[in-house]
Amino acid sequence: MRLLRRLRARMRPATIAGQIALLVVAGIAVAHVVATAAFLLLHESQNPDALPGVAASRLGNLTRLLDAIDPPARASLLASGRSLPLIRVEAWDGTAPPGAEPMPDLPVIRRLRNGAGHPVTITDLSAGDTEQDRSDGRLHVGIVTSSGAMLQATLPNDPLRPPKQGALIFTVVFLALTLALLSVWATRALTAPLKRLAGAAEAFGTRDDHVALPEAGPREVLAVSRALDRMRSRVRRLIDDRTQMLAAISHDLRTPITRLRLRAEFIEDDNARAATLRDLDQMNGLVEAALSFVRDGQARDASSFTLVDLASVVQTVCDDFSDIGAPVSVGRSRHVLVQGRPEELQRAITNLVDNAVKYGGRAEVHMESSERGVQVCVLDFGPGIPEVEREAMLQPFVRGDRARNLNEARGFGLGLSIVQAIVEAHNGRLMLEHGRTGGLNAVIELPLAAQVFAGRGSKKAAPAPAEAA
Repeated sequence: MRLLRRLRARMRPATIAGQIALLVVAGIAVAHVVATAAFLLLHESQNPDALPGVAASRLGNLTRLLDAIDPPARASLLASGRSLPLIRVEAWDGTAPPGAEPMPDLPVIRRLRNGAGHPVTITDLSAGDTEQDRSDGRLHVGIVTSSGAMLQATLPNDPLRPPKQGALIFTVVFLALTLALLSVWATRALTAPLKRLAGAAEAFGTRDDHVALPEAGPREVLAVSRALDRMRSRVRRLIDDRTQMLAAISHDLRTPITRLRLRAEFIEDDNARAATLRDLDQMNGLVEAALSFVRDGQARDASSFTLVDLASVVQTVCDDFSDIGAPVSVGRSRHVLVQGRPEELQRAITNLVDNAVKYGGRAEVHMESSERGVQVCVLDFGPGIPEVEREAMLQPFVRGDRARNLNEARGFGLGLSIVQAIVEAHNGRLMLEHGRTGGLNAVIELPLAAQVFAGRGSKKAAPAPAEAA
């Protein structure tokens, strides 16, 4: 088996152009082989004497000539007809043996009448033949033309087989199906490395970034695969360098901010001291938000996920806001289990509720079931976000123009980006919708734990057929 695979791999062209050419040539070769086999099996014999109905047609032509010529010349014409193969022709005086009947309408008799061209009377003379003559399966007939010419003849009872149309149609259909199956198989084998390459490229940057690149296939696919692998390494290195740089800058800024805060306490002017402290608070908040974005925006291994009661997380967040006097209420709640990290999910919901309280005055939180799992909806009653700006609001350091005041330290444009990073790390999605009664409805949709386990089981069981094959 391994030897056959190695031989097939060596015979397969290394380029896509060569494999396509091989596919075309193989299709043409198969078509010629099937067509040649059909010709050899279905062709008729080239010997006219062996063709069905030839003897009956010749006898019909002889009968037509006898009917057309003068009676004195009929004897000589009848004598020349004795040289016809498969037919024995003799003169007949019109006397039929006892028990003779009109000839039944056999296929060979119909061919004889068609060859005669004019109405003729055909009588079955086999009643007077010996038992051996009748056992040969030949017909002994007497023929009388419209002009009075008479003859008797013995000819084979040819069954006159119809043309092999059914076999011909079957051959054409078989040829079409063979070429179609060959083309489908070869095309799938040719495009399989391209599909694996497309899957690896599509998975790049997601939590399923472990998809392996194809290591076998046409030369062009392998070149693209190696280039994509090098690109993935460069992008990962670039992301790691950016993350480390942002984390280092944010961490190192804490020390000078702390020193500036201590020095600001000695400023005698109350207004100047308050303005300085407000600016330092804003700088410190920006540093904390940047660190949170770096921490929560990185991909994590799903093996550290645990079962989380999402309703308990929602209730905890709402209780924390209610304890400080924020107008936050819980509408509908459902106790469902999801796979994730409770502290990250709590942070994501906290960011959405905090935004709703800041820019919408109050927040209403409720949970709903969905086709993909469960939804946590955070509804505010503020001005909302225009639909054209919602996609941009998910980008880091982007703030709304209408709902936020840039002169106040109320946010840095990282809250929704952190929420989206956390939700995507949990195989969910974040949606910003228009509220039913105005404002913004921020929706976190997560898969249920049962769905996550089912998906992992199907992924593990999928390679089994390939190994068995």
